[in-house]
Amino acid sequence: MTKRTYISRFHYGQEDISELENASLKVLHIFEKTKRMLSQYVPDSLWLAASGTSPEPAENVNQNGTSASVMFQKWVKAPGGWKFIGYETDRFHATGQNRGRTGRFLQMIIWSLYEKIVMMHPFLGSEPFFDGEELDVIANYFVPTYISAVPLVEQGKAFKTIQAGIVLYQEHIQAPAVAMQSDGGLLEGNWMTGVNLDAKGFAGIRPYLKVPSGERAYMEADII
Repeated sequence: MTKRTYISRFHYGQEDISELENASLKVLHIFEKTKRMLSQYVPDSLWLAASGTSPEPAENVNQNGTSASVMFQKWVKAPGGWKFIGYETDRFHATGQNRGRTGRFLQMIIWSLYEKIVMMHPFLGSEPFFDGEELDVIANYFVPTYISAVPLVEQGKAFKTIQAGIVLYQEHIQAPAVAMQSDGGLLEGNWMTGVNLDAKGFAGIRPYLKVPSGERAYMEADII
């Protein structure tokens, strides 16, 4: 039986907000850098076959390399610190179709590049695609995501299966189980933290409960 903590509000310290702001922008940079690289080599037809949607058009990326569209990143406060588990963009908010698919597909590619660079860096004759700071961001915040469950099974890690055009396997990061009173009664679910990003950068957090049905109950945050 899952042990749930009863809370009245979602509380965040100033250090949490500072870390989320800094980390979310670095994560965004890594995704945009990877998309720019892939757009040069991967035809739209392969994107559609692999992730179920096409990459964002070039006009959706600003000159400074940040996304011109709204991004909603999903974070979990795990025992080892904050972990980034996926994102959605405003391109799909109207219909809800393919929500987050491209992001999960890119996560798999980014994690694969990361592991290859870490393993092969001493033998690479040129600078790797990700520099030292970017590798640290991936190591600290990204969740291992693969096209096969074998690496996670071999490491003895719990994982979840994700339908993202192709089937992906991501290490399962357990979000805190909580219960709280709302206007509609007692709500039970897992505490997730959404981070909003827009064309100007960090646009605040939006915590929510992910209830067993998969739906979300958004709540106000107390910053202390």
